[in-house]
Amino acid sequence: MPSKKKPPVRKRRRRAIIAFELVRLERASAEPLHQQLYRQIRDELTSGSFTPSSARLPSSRSLASSLGIARSTVKLALAKLHAEGYLQAKKGSGTFIAETLPETFLNAGKLQLRSGHDLPARLSARVKDIPDPRAGKQFDHGIAGPPGVSFVPALCAIDEFPMEIWERLRAQVLLRKGAHLLQYASSHGDADLRKAIAAYLCDFRGARCHPDQIVITAGTQQALMICALALVNRGEIVWLEDPGFHQARRAFGFAGGTIVPRPVDQEGIVIARPSSQRTPRIIFVTPSHQFPLGMTMSLTRRTALIDFARQHNVFLFEDDHSSEFRFNGPPLPCLQGMDNSGRVIYAGTLSKILFPSLRLGYLVVPEQLVDPMIKIRAVMDQHSSAIDQAILARFISEGFFLSHVKRMRKLYATRRECFIEHFQSVLGDYFRLQIPEAGLHFVAWLRRKGEQEEILRLAAEIGIRPLPISFFSIKAQLPPGLTFGFAAWTQAQIREGLNRLALSLKKRPQVVRDLRLSRGSGL
Repeated sequence: MPSKKKPPVRKRRRRAIIAFELVRLERASAEPLHQQLYRQIRDELTSGSFTPSSARLPSSRSLASSLGIARSTVKLALAKLHAEGYLQAKKGSGTFIAETLPETFLNAGKLQLRSGHDLPARLSARVKDIPDPRAGKQFDHGIAGPPGVSFVPALCAIDEFPMEIWERLRAQVLLRKGAHLLQYASSHGDADLRKAIAAYLCDFRGARCHPDQIVITAGTQQALMICALALVNRGEIVWLEDPGFHQARRAFGFAGGTIVPRPVDQEGIVIARPSSQRTPRIIFVTPSHQFPLGMTMSLTRRTALIDFARQHNVFLFEDDHSSEFRFNGPPLPCLQGMDNSGRVIYAGTLSKILFPSLRLGYLVVPEQLVDPMIKIRAVMDQHSSAIDQAILARFISEGFFLSHVKRMRKLYATRRECFIEHFQSVLGDYFRLQIPEAGLHFVAWLRRKGEQEEILRLAAEIGIRPLPISFFSIKAQLPPGLTFGFAAWTQAQIREGLNRLALSLKKRPQVVRDLRLSRGSGL
């Protein structure tokens, strides 16, 4: 005979049990224990921390055991809560918070909560003085926004990252050092990673450094904050390129520095200053690829800048972003390699080369600054992920990093040429494209003034989000222009995005003519 099928076993939906860990009973109090327990459970239920009917109370036996009181005392308290409508019993399931709690207690709780939140928060001047209102919000929905071609500057092609290699190295690292990597790590940074970075910088960036001079950071932004807090007292002068990297303005301003914008010309930052102007404490520069305009600092200007720093006891913060992605000739030696007086602090990021959420970068600092920088890093967040540092050390030392850089340089060069050719073809009537020797974005200057806001609005309607060059300016008076990224999208996507923008701009005059005709006809 065929066996009868057993009826399916119904899985009971597990419900969270309220622990009431904050209950404290005072045995010496004149108030009876059952009344204390009733009052404290009632206060927790009306605090709004629990959803009615979704949380179950522990049994009277377990609650009595955890509190060290008689079960009859617990039953008295729960009986009173039942009678007043706070609890409801469900046969075979237990005791739960009632679907609707007594309104008097709920309203009292809400009024008390509301009045507390109406008090103005006492914020520090640092928070109020953060110059950019976008700070803390720009990545809430992803930097590139909705799926598609946005041309947001400075994005890398994360879909080309060799994830299989990274995961294989992760497995090997965890197998060898697993337990060790789960501990707290050095604020200085993983020793193997510092050794690998030092070798790479000396061989391929012309730096002069040893592993002990390297401090691992959570990207360039933290590197800026470490330097600002270690070197700049409130009110001291900080020179920034203008236009320049907006994150540097945030960091040094947050630390209390007085920001002095310095103009840039075709050779880089302008050093000459009036004799009455105060000497800066630190100068932020992007010599390999000025951000955002894209020029490369000349050898003459580099030498003059180092001489100025040595003569006036000034530190130079060299942000070497995008230096690996130079398309006309080999990467230029870094400023740090020219310095023989301990004036240059060199910062590099690995997040933009590999993938942004890695949040790993580094500082190469003069020997006398190593210990102060490590102390600042320890106060900030102690250290970066020990596991990611160990994987990255292997990724660099085994040659995968250099191979990835070479492959991405070739890929970006192809996408760059595609962008230039197609942009000139379909948008050349609207923009004059400035073509830098390096970097992952272009500056497109508008041919006709007064159109920037309308073009930005039309672009946003189709999901394209170039940044205006004015976003990066402090005082610099620049003609209207937009910055377009190109590295994160395929050639087909680049053409499609530029075509959509061109079509949107071409439709605009017809709409204006139609509007004028409709007004003239009295419609």
